[in-house]
Amino acid sequence: MKRLALVFFILVAIGLVFFSVKTETEETSENIATRAKTVIPVSSTEQAETDTANTNYTEDFTFISLIPLKSDETLINTLGIDFDGDGYDDQINAIRKVNNPYITLLIGLYNPFRAQYTRTEEIQTEIIQTQTFSYTCMDIIGNHTNALIYNGFAENGDSIMQIYLPQRNDSEFILSKIGDFKSDGSIFIQQLDRYDSYETQQATGISYPVWVYSTDASRGGNTLDQLQTMYVWDQDQKQFVKSTENRVTETKVASKELNRIQDGTVETFSNHLEGLWYKTSSTSDQIRFIFFNPSEEEIIFQTEDSQEVYTWVSSTIRRNGIYLSAVNSSINNLTRRIDISLTGIDEIKIRNQDDVRMSIKESNLWDGQYKKQTSKNALLTSVQQEKNDIQKILEEQKKWLINNKSQIEFINGTYLYDSETGRTAVTYCNNNPILQIQGAFFKHETYLATIEKDDKGNISTVKLTPAKLTPTSIEPTDMAVIVLEAVKETD
Repeated sequence: MKRLALVFFILVAIGLVFFSVKTETEETSENIATRAKTVIPVSSTEQAETDTANTNYTEDFTFISLIPLKSDETLINTLGIDFDGDGYDDQINAIRKVNNPYITLLIGLYNPFRAQYTRTEEIQTEIIQTQTFSYTCMDIIGNHTNALIYNGFAENGDSIMQIYLPQRNDSEFILSKIGDFKSDGSIFIQQLDRYDSYETQQATGISYPVWVYSTDASRGGNTLDQLQTMYVWDQDQKQFVKSTENRVTETKVASKELNRIQDGTVETFSNHLEGLWYKTSSTSDQIRFIFFNPSEEEIIFQTEDSQEVYTWVSSTIRRNGIYLSAVNSSINNLTRRIDISLTGIDEIKIRNQDDVRMSIKESNLWDGQYKKQTSKNALLTSVQQEKNDIQKILEEQKKWLINNKSQIEFINGTYLYDSETGRTAVTYCNNNPILQIQGAFFKHETYLATIEKDDKGNISTVKLTPAKLTPTSIEPTDMAVIVLEAVKETD
């Protein structure tokens, strides 16, 4: 009897252990299963309730293709957007195929019933270089339908832009090409203001025109005159059609010099760009400079109170200019594409495209006509003039009184004020000495220097007037003037 009880006890213990292990195994399996989820895109209405940021598209910066790719396809970029208007986000991918050098756009529409993305359409582009390729979606014709737009440069340097409009015919998806533009100049879409009723989807909005700049070949080879053509949306033809065409007269360039600059090599054109350029339409209170430094692979965008440094990544020669790709040295995912056209021996026209997506706005603060700083029109020229070399005067005297109070010393391009140090440099504008100072004490960086002498002809005072530089002159500001008085050495 005792033996039977012992056997019964052992069987019960084994059963409890088995039940416990089974329960833990099931719980572990359930925990693992919950980690693998099928992500179903939310509808645009549901997304609007949870997302306070109102954007036209979502960006997949991780570049993960939700569309099944083939073994010979490589993913370049992705764009998520509700492309077919069913309320669910679709995906448009830029891919490259093994046996095809040109970039292909792959459209994948989301099927909510199967909870997966379906390969729907492929668009073969004429663009090889990824650095010059951009694509995006926007409502260009004003009917609340997102059109697919891509642009870039062909192998021969021509600009290319194509526009595709999605449509639904019952259950059939139709993709129509409504715009096809190619030019040896620039192409851009002009975004116009739309009424508030469009924003609330109560009315259609005005369509955006497409502007195409092309060389006027009929005027001969020694001119850079361009044809400015505007294309507008035609509802009856379902296409963008030519509306107006104007001739834009540019500066004539000597044929020999033009051929030298545009010999078809990146090196020659880059060497021509090297140096400082100023925007001719700049206002006196906001001058814009661009400094090209091909040897250091840098491009610097500078105003009076800010400076952006970009790394010069790649260059593509075009018929009348060059196309540059640059990356911000501080923000690595901020790319700037710069389209430069030659309009004169010392003049260029610049159009910028910012960020990783295509900028298709007409206006950009850095867009416009630029003129090169030369010895004849130099705004800032680092020349040493013995006649009025302010830095040399300040360093020879060494000690100065500031506003008849504290002492300051100038030594080898630096200054020492109490325990503070800073840097100094001298430049000239229209033969006027300009002292540039970087340091905490000096609230302004650019000063017009004026020298005063005593009865014996010795330099006694140097007045530093805070000033603003313009492309042709220097203008004093209303900030307080700093007076430096020479400290006499005592025996």
